[in-house]
Amino acid sequence: MQKNIKNELKQMAAESLKIRAEEIRKEMFLLRMKKFSTPEKNTALARSLRRSLACALTFLRQKELHGDQ
Repeated sequence: MQKNIKNELKQMAAESLKIRAEEIRKEMFLLRMKKFSTPEKNTALARSLRRSLACALTFLRQKELHGDQ
């Protein structure tokens, strides 16, 4: 994951991070469903989605613990 994406997630508010995490989850779901019909050419896409979800959830948890909502 690029540093600018991490910096962008770090700057987001807690509510925006929740929305972004849900969007990533939906993308992952659609990718799994699409995998059954046609094979995905970009095999690294699932891994990058998992990493960006983990990053978003990490920053969200940090904001919850520090009260930066």
